Formats: sequence, C-alpha cells, structure tokens
Amino acid sequence: MRLINFFDRAVALYPRNTFLSQGATQRTYFDAQEATHRIAAALRSEALRPGDPVGFYMPNDWRGIEALYGAFRAGLPVAPVNARNSVAQNAAFLRASGARALFFHSHYAADAAEVMRTCPQIRVSVCLDVPANGCPELSQWMAPPGTHVEDIAILPSDAWAIFGTSGTTGEPKCVVQTHLTALAMTWDMLFAMQVQSPVRHLVAAPVSHFAGSFLFALSSIGSTHVIHESVDVLNILQTIEAEKIEILFLPPTVIYMMLAHDDVRRFDYSSLKALVYAGAPMARAKVREAIGVFGPVMMNMFGQTEANGPIAFLRPEEHRLDAGPEWDWRLQSIGRASITRQIGIMSDEGQLLGARETGEVVVRGWGNCAGYLNNPAASEELMRHGWLHTGDIGVKDEEGYVVLLDRKKDMIVTGGLNVFSAEVEQVLMSHPAVLAAVVIGVPDAKWGEAVKAVVELKPNETVTEEALIHLCKDELGSVKAPKSVEFRAELPRTPTGKILKREIRKPYWLDQERSI
Repeated sequence: MRLINFFDRAVALYPRNTFLSQGATQRTYFDAQEATHRIAAALRSEALRPGDPVGFYMPNDWRGIEALYGAFRAGLPVAPVNARNSVAQNAAFLRASGARALFFHSHYAADAAEVMRTCPQIRVSVCLDVPANGCPELSQWMAPPGTHVEDIAILPSDAWAIFGTSGTTGEPKCVVQTHLTALAMTWDMLFAMQVQSPVRHLVAAPVSHFAGSFLFALSSIGSTHVIHESVDVLNILQTIEAEKIEILFLPPTVIYMMLAHDDVRRFDYSSLKALVYAGAPMARAKVREAIGVFGPVMMNMFGQTEANGPIAFLRPEEHRLDAGPEWDWRLQSIGRASITRQIGIMSDEGQLLGARETGEVVVRGWGNCAGYLNNPAASEELMRHGWLHTGDIGVKDEEGYVVLLDRKKDMIVTGGLNVFSAEVEQVLMSHPAVLAAVVIGVPDAKWGEAVKAVVELKPNETVTEEALIHLCKDELGSVKAPKSVEFRAELPRTPTGKILKREIRKPYWLDQERSI
C-alpha cells in the first residue's frame, strides 16, 4: 500500500466528503482524485520516470497538496523544501535530491526563478496558482479533464519522499523515505490517535514538515483538512470553534503564543479530540496550563526527519496531572514506542541500557529511513549497531516511558559536570512571565562552558535576571542554574515554530578554537 492507495480507498468510501477546505475553496475526495490523475498524466508526458524526484516550493496550498498526490500517483518521490531557508540552501537541497521537476507557488516566484537558474537538472517547472516566470499555471498544464492513468508497480523499498535534514550547514543531507516507511507512518499515526472514521483536521503548520504526516494518514480515513496558509494564532483559535476542529498539530512555541493571547479563553474548544504538540519538548507547566484552557486533549508525539513519526506518543489520558511524582515525571515524556517501533537507550559503546539509565535514544522499526541519499558514510553512522541514532539523550522508565533530556550535541559540560539544557528550560518555562526559553553553553575560562539562558517574555510581562537564576538554583542547584540570562524581544524560529538553538548559540563560539 502506497499513500496514493490509501487516498484512493478514502475516495471509494467517501467520494463526496470534503478533502481540502481553504477559504472559499472546497475540494471533495472525488474532485481531488480526478486532479491527481491529470497531474500524474502530465508528469508522465514530460518524460519523467518513476523514481524521478519532484521538488515543491510552496506555503500550505490546496493545489500543492493535490500536486503532491499527483506525484505519488505517477510514482515520483516528492522533495519539499523549507521555504524559510535561503534560496541557496534550497537550491543545494534540490540539486542533491536529484529533483527533475518543480512545483512552486507565485509567492515564491523569485526564489523559484533562482532555483531554476542554478539547478539545470530541473526540466519541468509549474506554478500552482498563476502563470509565472514563463511557466504554466497548474490548471493549464495538467492533462485534460477525464484523463486517467494506470497504476504502476512500486516496491516497498522505493522512495516516496526525500527530505533535507533541518538545520543542515554546508552540503545538505537528503533523507530517503520509502513506501514501507509511509506504511508504518500511517499505521502508527492512526493507532496513536485512535481514529477509524473521518475527522476534521486543521493544518496550520507546514505540510512540508510533520504536519504532512497527519494529513497523509488522516486522508486514508476520509478526513477533512482545513488549510491555513501560515501560522496565525488568532486565526487558529477562531477556526477551532468555527470549523469544529477535532485534531490539530502545532509545535510547542505556537501553543505558548496561543496561551499568551488575550483572547485565548473567548472561544469554544469542545470539539477538540487531540491537540498534538511535537518538534520540541513542552514544559510541564505549559502542558498543565494548556489542559486548563483547551481541555484534556493534549497529546505528545515524537518524530524526526530520519524516522517518519510518530516514533512515540503520549495520549491525552496519559497526561495525569495529579497522580503523583511518577506521572508528573511522565508529563514531560514523549510517551512510549508506537506500534511499529522499538525504542532503546544506548551507551556510546553500543550497549543497550536498563531502566533509569541515561544514554542516546535509538530506534528500530519500519518507519526508519533508508539512509542518506548518495552518502554511505553518514548512513552507516546513522544506523550503527543496528539501530537508528536519534542524537537525543534520554532515559526510559520500567514501563517504557521515555523522557528526552537534551540533544546529544547540545549537552553542556561545565566544570566536568553534564548539564542537560532541557531540564533547565523546563524550570525557566514554569515562570508565569516566560513565553520561551533556550539554555546554551557559552565559553568560560574557568569552567570550559557556562550555563546561559536566553529568554523571550510574554507580552507586557517582566521578570529580572536575578529572579530567574534564583528560581533555577532553588529547583536544580547552583551547578545547573544559569550564570546569566539574556532577554530578547523574539527568539529565532523555523517555519514550524521550533526555536533555532544553534543560531542562538553560534555567535558565542565564533572566535573559539572549538565549539564545546
């Protein structure tokens, strides 16, 4: 089963269900299926062969989503770019991925023109919404109405997508996801959310990222996707009520902004079944606050580019607020392994560790990628000892609940002692004035690294550096407490709302011989 086969199943069962809703546009499953056939036929007419990657440079757009499914139908893996990256970065990714065609939105017409100039292997370029850059509009370019293409034979090991690793510097690494990983993603997503029939799903985070996993999986059961072109906090709050949204995924930082919005308690959220947070740990204090506002619907998921998510999940009923220290600890966890995954904690020597021992989180399962395209050395490093290495430091309890403590490369070593930045960030985020916090190590002549906090406050809130340091000392002791706190009006974020810790850390190490 491929993603297009799951989609066709939904068309057979729910042909008149609304598939995509964006503004005044309402596309049924039947309408979208017809479009995917016409797009697939046009791609084949351009002499693209199964396995040729197709780039996507777009915001969330209903035409782009139909084009994604058209590429699936043609047997072409998709290669979506992060539109917030520089044009040079995106062009480098598309070259490395081997993209032979490009769909773009007019919003990124100038970027697409530069990509076409620097990516000579791209032979076909189509604008989704209007003619641009001398390229045809999608509706003009696709095959005539009524055109249907035959299904083609695809192996489970063939690629359905190629993704660039987030935060890549220098030459990009291209993660190859196969049809087998798409199958695992669909199973795990539906199993985690315990849904079997159509739901109403709000798509606000970029489809090119983790939000696409929700869209693809939920489409298999005939769900309706209400599309937002970009993240707008007030619009999200209004839409949950107006559209009776049942499932929504957002990164924690966006949820923090929602909680801080003056109108957050004005709207009715009773339709929600799952408000999923993923992409970064969410502070326990904020989880509690979110449950108080949105109801018992908070759900954590863990995934990464190299392993189609969810790798693990913590369901709403597992967010037990007053069930004692054990469940308070689990409130900051990513939950337990999904149905097609195994999660272990591994030492640097490759030994699996026991309960309550700290090491790197490693994963086995059908959702693991096939490695990095044309990069055998990096692929071997990723899959060493027979497990996919996530780069996250964590600990697992006796019942399999996993808490992430830090990124392995972000661990702070101060005076020979290890400090997990996520632990300090949890305490900082418990302060009612703090909207977001990042903890980093900065060069220190005496200790090697000193713990530093970079904080964004909620609108119209104030707190002193001394107060936050004192809070951390009370909770964690003096070693783990920040030695300094820097306040910023806004922290840098990715399009999905994930804070760019590397960008915050980088300036402090520019003149150093080493970065740790």
